Amino acid sequence: MLDFTTFWCFRLNALSRKISRMYNNRCLEHGVTAAQSFVIFDVMDHPGTSVKDIATRIQLDSPAITGLIDRLVKEDLVERKEDPEDRRSLKIYLTEKGQELAEKNLVPMALEFNKYIRQLVEPQISQIFQHSLDLIDKQLNKNSN
Repeated sequence: MLDFTTFWCFRLNALSRKISRMYNNRCLEHGVTAAQSFVIFDVMDHPGTSVKDIATRIQLDSPAITGLIDRLVKEDLVERKEDPEDRRSLKIYLTEKGQELAEKNLVPMALEFNKYIRQLVEPQISQIFQHSLDLIDKQLNKNSN
């Protein structure tokens, strides 16, 4: 009998969903979804960025990012501004409310959650685990090009 539950692709997917649900629930306490928090973090690190660049860094497609930004604009957490060099292009910025939410709530929550997840791995193998994740990511990126 085939025990698919031992397949790494199954295990990684199942673990990813568990972690995502937990993180999303923490984000919802602050009025945003996990995906929206990643957009906020990206814009925080890259003020005046484009939807396309956010999509590349977050690894979602541009239409998905546009929907996330639409909802963040409605909540007055981000704003779109015309690019002075190309009026057809829009740049994304955090609003004052978005910056405050990120700094006071989202960043501390995300750092605490990341610390919690990292503590689930035994300290003596955490560097090996990180290295393994990096190798898998590198190989998958190489194979997808």
